[in-house]
Amino acid sequence: MNLPSAPVADRIPLPKDAWYVGVASTQLRDAPVAITLHGAPIVLFRDADGCPQALHDRCPHRGVTLSLGTVSAGTIACAYHGWRFDGAGRCRHIPSLREDQTIKSAPVRRYPVAEQDGYVWLWTGADEPEGAPLAIDGFDRFQWLQGAMELACEAILPIENNLDICHAAFTHPNMHPQWFRVQAVGLLPTRYEVESTAASLTVTGPGTHLRFDLPDRVTVAGGDAFRLVLHHVPTVPGRCIQHWLLQRGPVETAQPPIWTSAEPEILAQDRAVLESAQRAYTLEGDAFEQSVEADATTLAARRLIALAARPDARAMPETRRVVSVLS
Repeated sequence: MNLPSAPVADRIPLPKDAWYVGVASTQLRDAPVAITLHGAPIVLFRDADGCPQALHDRCPHRGVTLSLGTVSAGTIACAYHGWRFDGAGRCRHIPSLREDQTIKSAPVRRYPVAEQDGYVWLWTGADEPEGAPLAIDGFDRFQWLQGAMELACEAILPIENNLDICHAAFTHPNMHPQWFRVQAVGLLPTRYEVESTAASLTVTGPGTHLRFDLPDRVTVAGGDAFRLVLHHVPTVPGRCIQHWLLQRGPVETAQPPIWTSAEPEILAQDRAVLESAQRAYTLEGDAFEQSVEADATTLAARRLIALAARPDARAMPETRRVVSVLS
């Protein structure tokens, strides 16, 4: 039996000059948190003012991960020899040095961070960020249920999955409105409008509103009462973390999201098919793919990601297309 080895790179990598979710705000407390983003090990911690900080997760002394250490007085201490680093990556204390010796350690790489809409965000580009992370519309006006799940597939697969207009009748038995409708009346002729700009893609149809925003956000909405916001963070090739926010009732004052470690059943159903597909891509590549009209939404997302790497991406014209399928 041929077992797929780990891929050396994602087939469709997401852009690095972008903001990505690092961790839910409520999950970054007194202890450091280790994450991997675009293959880079990163440690997150809070400084003395409670502000999030992000550094390359490696001590420059002997290579131990800083996330094994502890946080105090706004600095993070390596668990091996106690070297301490501040949020800018500067070494502030080496316990073994005498008072007459100076610190000559090179700084640890720092990542720009922002905290908004229930998340700590990281900028992974080579230069400083031009602005803040894309806001979640109306975040402060609702209560949210929040969670995250590690997926053994690259980020493009759940992005495409959440923009797919024809899988729910088969992948989500007893869970999705489309499945119940198809069980009752069968597949019906349906028209979807697909619109794209240089930074986003929207799909609208009967009872359906899907939106993709670069680099990794998909918003699934069904009327005013239902909204699911998902971010798909690339970790290492062939793997990602799907952070999700489910809108609940309105609130008069902003409330932190309610964290849950439970995996929603509907997302678990998606996991089964996505991780299966990843094994095929890893073993065989993607030359076997065959697409039909219903794949217009997912192929549009691929094009948008590819165009984002072009220097003239912001000048790309808006496009509109109507897709007719049975769904």
